[in-house]
Amino acid sequence: MPAGHCVSSLEGVILQADQGFLDLLQRREAEVIGMSYRELTDPRDLERSADMITMLEDGAAPIRWQKRYLRPDGTSVAANLLVTRFSSPDRLVSTLFWHDNGRPLPPAKLWEAALRVRHVHVARIKLLGRDLSTDPIGSLLIGIYLAEAEGRSIGIEQIADYAAIPTSTAGRWVKLLQERDIIEIAPASVDDLQLTRVGLERTEAMLATVYEAPNAAVMLD
Repeated sequence: MPAGHCVSSLEGVILQADQGFLDLLQRREAEVIGMSYRELTDPRDLERSADMITMLEDGAAPIRWQKRYLRPDGTSVAANLLVTRFSSPDRLVSTLFWHDNGRPLPPAKLWEAALRVRHVHVARIKLLGRDLSTDPIGSLLIGIYLAEAEGRSIGIEQIADYAAIPTSTAGRWVKLLQERDIIEIAPASVDDLQLTRVGLERTEAMLATVYEAPNAAVMLD
């Protein structure tokens, strides 16, 4: 999984960037240093990026979210970010990771697929009731995946409500998924569930089938 790092001012002006970050953007260091994140961010993600930056507090846990960057040729590339604010001097330190090869779909498509699955689950609850709409493992994984992609923390109580199952039941499934190295609890947190690298890869492989299924149906016909 490729990774990159950059350091910026609180206003989002790039001050330092490593080769991984430059490779992601397909730009030279001299070009990137001094640029604002607004110049590098896909316009569709500008408002959310600005909102995330205002949420950062000095010394607090990193905020996670997914955003799209602009490359010189006008195309966009999505990456997952971990951004931390530091003081003395005031800086934002970002760690980015993405998949160039082997990822079943671009991150934006995978996010869209996760939202589609979520919408179907909500519709099932409304139409059939919570007791006939449980899919514990699938719902847990989708809920955690969306929380990471949107920069939110999610704990046992929230994921239990998301999956429409009792908190005690969610706790048992979470423990099993931890044992299988699918999810983990974030460092410095007692209630922030995250996907491990293995869990992320397998969840995204499952989400890719949301797009692959129609093609499979055409082939069967």
